[in-house]
Amino acid sequence: MIYFNVLVLNAFILLLMPILGIQAIWVRKKALRLPEPEGQREYDFNTDLLHCSDSMAKRTLMIVGDSAAAGVGAKSQDEALSGRISHLAPKGLLSRVSLHATTGLTSDDVVNLLTQIPAKSYCTALVSMGVNDVTKFVSLNAWRINIERVASLLKHKFNCQSIIFTALPPMHLFPVIPQPLRTILGIRAYLFNKVLQRYIAKSDSAQILRINIMEQGSAARSMKDSGLMAEDGFHPSSKGYAVWANQVVQLMIKDESGA
Repeated sequence: MIYFNVLVLNAFILLLMPILGIQAIWVRKKALRLPEPEGQREYDFNTDLLHCSDSMAKRTLMIVGDSAAAGVGAKSQDEALSGRISHLAPKGLLSRVSLHATTGLTSDDVVNLLTQIPAKSYCTALVSMGVNDVTKFVSLNAWRINIERVASLLKHKFNCQSIIFTALPPMHLFPVIPQPLRTILGIRAYLFNKVLQRYIAKSDSAQILRINIMEQGSAARSMKDSGLMAEDGFHPSSKGYAVWANQVVQLMIKDESGA
């Protein structure tokens, strides 16, 4: 069913290609480009770490991915994803948080990044990727393959016992993107999440995190007025990162308690 929907979507994309091409060029030229925030990318809490046993499965966290993982839209790393998680986590939940992310990475780039990073054990990995695959029109099959490759590297090279994939955000609500391009990208993001869900369903170590509050509203104006997005209309704001980080921490607490 997913791939039938892709065929239908691709037909519409071909039909609208002249308009979509112009809009894509306009967004790239006119959209505000925010830098990755400055600040530390490694948080060490000097907590004694034994092993990633069932009772301590969330002590070391590796965050990997794209510009959202890197904190674009926040004023500093302390207000971005890694910093928010580090500050929100209750004492004893984490001993180390490491950030490995760069603006513009596709899922294929994330695979390459993980290949290049020196091997080091982490109990948990948090992955943010997919938006750039959507905007660069990477195929769903390539996306599926890269999900598997990323998960395999995290599990076998970095010894991650738990992998949290962040679901793609509702791109049909991104205020910076004009219509009909916004709807097309939103549908692609929806289909990418369906492929991710299929992988999660058969995995014994991966799970998907949906940022629930990001689904509020039915229009781009609602998202813009929520304060969850940065001034570029594409990345989370400091408020958005706080919501995302809080859900990550709550999920880790839930997993550790065995609930």
